[in-house]
Amino acid sequence: MTTNMNVRTTIKDKHSQTNWHWQHHSFKAMNTNVYIRLYSQTTDDDILFDVQRLFASFEKRLSRFDPASELSRVNNEWQDSIRISPTLLNAMEVALWAAEITGGLYDPTILANLEEAGYDRSFEKIKEVSPLKVTSPSAVDTCLAGVSARPFNFRSIQLNRAKREIYKPVGVGLDLGGMGKGWTVDRAADRLQGLGPFLINAGGDIFGYQAPPGQTGWEIDLIHPLKPEQFIARVYLQHRALATSTIARRRWQRNGQMMHHLIDPRTGQPAHTNAISVSVIADRTMTAEIYAKVVLILGAEQGLTYLQNMPGVEGLIYTDESQILYTRGLENILDRLETAGYHN
Repeated sequence: MTTNMNVRTTIKDKHSQTNWHWQHHSFKAMNTNVYIRLYSQTTDDDILFDVQRLFASFEKRLSRFDPASELSRVNNEWQDSIRISPTLLNAMEVALWAAEITGGLYDPTILANLEEAGYDRSFEKIKEVSPLKVTSPSAVDTCLAGVSARPFNFRSIQLNRAKREIYKPVGVGLDLGGMGKGWTVDRAADRLQGLGPFLINAGGDIFGYQAPPGQTGWEIDLIHPLKPEQFIARVYLQHRALATSTIARRRWQRNGQMMHHLIDPRTGQPAHTNAISVSVIADRTMTAEIYAKVVLILGAEQGLTYLQNMPGVEGLIYTDESQILYTRGLENILDRLETAGYHN
């Protein structure tokens, strides 16, 4: 996933006499940069390296791009019953739950469609990359004509927790995508909770716990989808997660057609949508990531209605007409909004 956020922290340390201090750590995992900021009294200097090890462990389980990962082994297995680790079992349970509550608009069984579209390797290895430059609404020409039949979907997958087994039709491939990254951020947040205010940013999948000293929350600037050197909005997070999904960057040419990574499970094709970028705020990073993808698939107007009907969920949509739509509740944490973009 691309980094869709910029985190800018200016802190007045009012606890400096009580052994509170900042810890910072950054590393590469899941094809993105991960940044952690922790304000705490802990003397355990290894605590943030524990988070890095957690990301590395989960990547070995959940990545479809690593041929040695457990998920790749499952995808390449030609048996319909496969024993899996507790980590993959838990992640798959969450993925199937997300598919159910979204009516299949999120579906972990779209791997074949992703590969057919050309997303068969990590994005940095894809040739003919073509970032989106919208000049008019008609410029968003993102799906192929026709509809691909999908003989299987998420309901074709079954889990047996007692036996720690997954049952899937032979040849069906699984992709956890951004859901796996968001789920990992949540597990990392669980590890750090109680130590003090912290922020985890994994390529735009963000969890902000409490608030830095002297602040109302963690200050997050949302990058403009068409002008990556600028921003479109500023929000404050406290005990909340934020995820952004966009079709503006992960785009490429295949057989003369413009493709992107967001598959509409209803067609098996890259989604045809008038939403270019969606940022969602929710209680957990995984659910924010899932809802952002669902809204992109639904399009701006229907997607906004979808978010308005989700309790405790807020969102912001940038459209192909360079408009910004957002939920009513977002105003409570919104500090700045500029459609044309702004610099810090």
